[in-house]
Amino acid sequence: HDDFCNRKKELEDLIRHAHNGYNVVLMSPRRIGKSSLVKRMLGTLSGEGYLTAFADFFLVVSEHDFVSRFARALFSGIGQGIDPRSFLKKMKELFGKFVVGVEAGDNKKISVSVKFDPSVKTEILLDDLIEGAVAYLKKTGRRATVVLDEIQEISSIPNYKRIEGGLRAQMQLQREISFFFVGSRRRILNDMFSSRSRPFYKSAFMYVLDIIPREEFIPFIMERFQMSGKSCGLEVAGEIYDMVRGYTYYVQKLASIVWDLTERECTSSLVKRAYDNLLSSEETDFSGVWSGLSLSQKALLRALAEEPTSTPYGREFLQRHFISVGGTQAAIKVLLQKDLVEQEKVDEKMYRVTDP
Repeated sequence: HDDFCNRKKELEDLIRHAHNGYNVVLMSPRRIGKSSLVKRMLGTLSGEGYLTAFADFFLVVSEHDFVSRFARALFSGIGQGIDPRSFLKKMKELFGKFVVGVEAGDNKKISVSVKFDPSVKTEILLDDLIEGAVAYLKKTGRRATVVLDEIQEISSIPNYKRIEGGLRAQMQLQREISFFFVGSRRRILNDMFSSRSRPFYKSAFMYVLDIIPREEFIPFIMERFQMSGKSCGLEVAGEIYDMVRGYTYYVQKLASIVWDLTERECTSSLVKRAYDNLLSSEETDFSGVWSGLSLSQKALLRALAEEPTSTPYGREFLQRHFISVGGTQAAIKVLLQKDLVEQEKVDEKMYRVTDP
């Protein structure tokens, strides 16, 4: 995948952790490229004979939904490259609490469906899943890496500690599966894994993914243009990077829109045109976020987008943006929690909108 800029060290780090059987929390803001990085890691591990599974919890709504997504990912991992009939027989032997169905989709990929009795406790279902998987791994002499993407979303489920407790208990009992917990809401993840009252306390190695440095990304952009017979100078490539604060997803998207607009040579005015296109293509995503906020949260988010500040409660700032100190105190808590606003790493006091 040629558009995968660098990340060589990070990929090596994560693969090494998987080889060592560590559990890892991989966190960064959205759109820095976590998911594509872990998928590359799984691709490499799968080539080495590892059993790999990827479950996405971004839209998870209940304990049962969690169990179902987790089970489907695990069963799909086990089913890779196995004949569907022997796969179903195997599933019956390994998992007592689940009824597994299989459909052959396009290009011989199987899609797995899962049924289970919803009155059974979550912890018991998780035990059945992980113990069955471990039995399979021991029998085949393999190891497994399981990625749980957007894991912070389980915090919004009632009784989420049952999920955390069930997983933690199993993580301590076996060495065959290493778990990668991936997420973007850093406050919640920190709380999940660093707070003594949570089952996941100190159960995984923390790995923070940062933006790709300017001096690595800019030559990469220039080179991509050059390879296709177009040119993009150092300064203009820098504008592409700076305009979206170096966020991997946006740098790549903006660069590709500019590339489409460029006949031979990329210019500043083309970058500005491409930026407008980028904004309109992202609009639905933002309007979804926006419509879920209260009026005081919207007012503060808008104020910080216009003017990042280290004094959100300062009188001048509040007056300039027509917001009250009470409304701001409540709103800032929620916006930090949702990872819509962050405090700058360099200057801990500076509040600004997370997503450039």
